[in-house]
Amino acid sequence: MHTHRLMVFVSVLVLACANTDGEDASAIRTSTLDLEYRNVDGISLKLDLLLPKHPSSIASPCVVFVHGGGWGNGDKTIGTRIAGWLTEHGFAVASIGQRSTKVAQWPAQIDDCYAAVRWVRDHASDYHLDPDRVGAWGSSSGGHLAALMGTRPCPDPETTSSRVNAVCDWFGPTDLLSMPANTLGNGRTQADIAKSNGARLLGATVLEVPQRAKDASALDQVSEDDAAFLIMHGDQDNSVPIEQSQKLHSKLVRHGVESQLEIIPGSGHGGKEFQSERSRSLILRFFQSHLMGNWPQGIGPQGNFNVSQAIAPTKWSVVKNENVRWRKVLPETGQSTVVTWGDRLFFTTMKPVQQDSETGSDMVAWCCNADTGETMWTRDLRADHPLRLSGCFGDSTSPPPLTDGQRVCFFNASGRIACFDYEGKLLWQNDMMPVSRTQPFLSNGQVVFIHQSYMPNSEGHFTHDHKDAASDHWTQLQALDIATGSPIWRTKCGVNMGCVPLPTSLSDGRRVILVGRGGGHSPPEKPDGISLVSAIDGSTIWTLPIENFMSTMSLNVFGDRALVFDGGDHLWIDVFTGKVARRESFTANVDLRRNTSSNAGRPLWESETVSIDLGTSSRAIIQQSNVLAGHYHYFRSYTQPWLGRVNVITGVAEYLQIPVQLNRANDKDVDRWLWNESEMSDHEIEVQHQMMRKPTKSLPIQHWAFEPNEMRNASGALVMGDSRSRGNGWGHHASAVPTVVGQHMYVPTMSGTVYVIRWNNETLDETSIIGINDLGPLGKSFNRGSLSYHRGRLYAHTIQELICLE
Repeated sequence: MHTHRLMVFVSVLVLACANTDGEDASAIRTSTLDLEYRNVDGISLKLDLLLPKHPSSIASPCVVFVHGGGWGNGDKTIGTRIAGWLTEHGFAVASIGQRSTKVAQWPAQIDDCYAAVRWVRDHASDYHLDPDRVGAWGSSSGGHLAALMGTRPCPDPETTSSRVNAVCDWFGPTDLLSMPANTLGNGRTQADIAKSNGARLLGATVLEVPQRAKDASALDQVSEDDAAFLIMHGDQDNSVPIEQSQKLHSKLVRHGVESQLEIIPGSGHGGKEFQSERSRSLILRFFQSHLMGNWPQGIGPQGNFNVSQAIAPTKWSVVKNENVRWRKVLPETGQSTVVTWGDRLFFTTMKPVQQDSETGSDMVAWCCNADTGETMWTRDLRADHPLRLSGCFGDSTSPPPLTDGQRVCFFNASGRIACFDYEGKLLWQNDMMPVSRTQPFLSNGQVVFIHQSYMPNSEGHFTHDHKDAASDHWTQLQALDIATGSPIWRTKCGVNMGCVPLPTSLSDGRRVILVGRGGGHSPPEKPDGISLVSAIDGSTIWTLPIENFMSTMSLNVFGDRALVFDGGDHLWIDVFTGKVARRESFTANVDLRRNTSSNAGRPLWESETVSIDLGTSSRAIIQQSNVLAGHYHYFRSYTQPWLGRVNVITGVAEYLQIPVQLNRANDKDVDRWLWNESEMSDHEIEVQHQMMRKPTKSLPIQHWAFEPNEMRNASGALVMGDSRSRGNGWGHHASAVPTVVGQHMYVPTMSGTVYVIRWNNETLDETSIIGINDLGPLGKSFNRGSLSYHRGRLYAHTIQELICLE
């Protein structure tokens, strides 16, 4: 570290820790001004670096702020006034001064922005910044540049990346060719547009240099790997038409990019409404979701089991203690996905039992240190409706917690929801019953989950007795105020207990949720099919009946199409009309890459075209095994040892055979891979036949196993109410939803085998398999939770342990 940088950093920390009576330790007191980030053509370009108000041992994310002023005016001090408040929430802000049109034309301005991002990354260690968590924010012409930082890759060779993870665009021009000031008409002459800000930027009018104008327009740079966007625009803006933001948002969504459009009522080109408490809350939640590296809910920070532009371990072994940061032995079984925020993680287990047990209702909420696994506090959550322990379709502990960074909510599927502060103080609780397979999420400061109205029987089983229940007894999506626990809204269309609704934005800016109906055990909600509901009030937008539909899947939207599997078909549904726009078979005449080796040695790969016979089954995918990764809809086959995907743009389906189970060897033995039933020993086959209720000549896929799950807790007690939990994690059960981290997809199974897949491989073949890993000894690593990502690490939760991988 250079001496002057060390002195600057120390002085910043001293200022940050000082506390003068009667004075607010504001962002400006932790600032370092006039740092040169680039010198070009004798022009010194500088930035003001505002560091977090409260220094942390964890490196801080940084937001690069780009000021407005028509590309010719304004300066970097604007960033302190507009974005400095982010430093109170753990962010650094680099407010930059870029070249104006008075001294240089396009692409000088965006080149300066790229250089600023590279400077932040190159100097991250000097200022305790995280080079992997950099965002951009700009207003007006600064919003124009920020949007390009998130869409337009730097065309020049780079040793340090200038890509950003997230963009907040305030009312920036996105299509220079259609900006009124750049075009003739409405009294504007050629002389007028020649003097426009756009002409000054480009060095000519857009009519004279249309390709240069497109190069400088985010609308023409959109691709599916762009940064996440929050776009904010006033509905009374007379300088930059609101259509500029609407068009960019729509195109981002159509390309599968996460984008949220917020229209500010009554606001013009900026104004106090953009600095309101609500606006700041939106911006804070957005940057927290995409830059803090947290996993605040089971469905992840982006609300779809994805986290983009991130890197996590791809190879590990808990058996061999390879790439394992820590393991924490747990006193009892539990299933919840681990949720993280900062230095804390949250999860749930059942209340410890002293003997073999089949059902339970009371659980324990945990808060632990994310770095060490050390317990910080626990709280008991008692409930009245016992469920089967360690069920392969869920138990009382299955719903993941969720947190907003101040509060954490825990869900006991036996009938209790409780919210605590970060010190474990109870804030509120109720006796609502979340379904065991719900994936609660935050939306607009509200806790949204699937609420169960009818109860299980005394054995923890949901019978067929409720098939004709009236609509007021249907299972529904429920929203609660996270601050008070008060009910806000409840759907009326009905929601199946096994579907996984996900929040999303439509291309017209509406926030919506796709829900499903239909599944096993004669659910009462009618009709079978899907509905689109408002994420604001839960009202039904449209309903599409689908006869005999099995809704037990994650419900995704890509662009303007809802995506569902219906029997052997993949459906694309128009999100505006609720009509089926396209239907393609993903089971007939599909490409398969198969291992044809007849022994446990090196696989021999061949390609063939196959069709899958569903027989009398209405299922073709394992329940909840699907996830959307880019433009690929992944799933696991219900009857075959195959990972599948549908290209949602072309409709092409592909399959890849993968081993159903890994038996990780100790140092003296060789790992065993189970590709098919023929690789099992006679003894292993006999063990599986003894487990079956009705033995068959050939074993169904869920019984292909070297070892069944023992279903014992860390103390040795049998904690199982459903013998199907002893299966291998294929066939009939509810899978953990895969997790997508950057370019890799993590697919866990119930027996503790985890496949790591390069999801964007051009062809789904053996080169897609990056790793096949274990979560512990086979038979002792029952797992139903998704893997969660947190700042370069992965967290897993098995029947006996909590595991941190790095």
